[in-house]
Amino acid sequence: MRMNMENKLYYSIWEVVLMININALEKQCPKCFGLGRIENPTWLQFWTMQNDLKDGFQTLTDQAQETSVENADHGQPTEPIFFICRECHGKGKILTVEGKRLMEFVRFWINPNY
Repeated sequence: MRMNMENKLYYSIWEVVLMININALEKQCPKCFGLGRIENPTWLQFWTMQNDLKDGFQTLTDQAQETSVENADHGQPTEPIFFICRECHGKGKILTVEGKRLMEFVRFWINPNY
């Protein structure tokens, strides 16, 4: 709601928020493509190896399949499957230049000792 107090125009905080184009303040993280996480390369190697074994397994005879199952190493990596993206800290979005400027402005006025 606009109020005219002593010939000065004032806006409510909600009107100011609505005036800001939120999409201009943030963008998709280029490192994780907006997921907020990155696949562990160790697990990618494991999955590739499993797929290769599966493809090779389908061409074997029944006796050879039993032998290959007994000899296969089923050890999965002990590391996590995903890592939290360090670029966006798991949010999937990062601030644009305009977003950073706005944050600096807000920090300054919220904390004058900043």
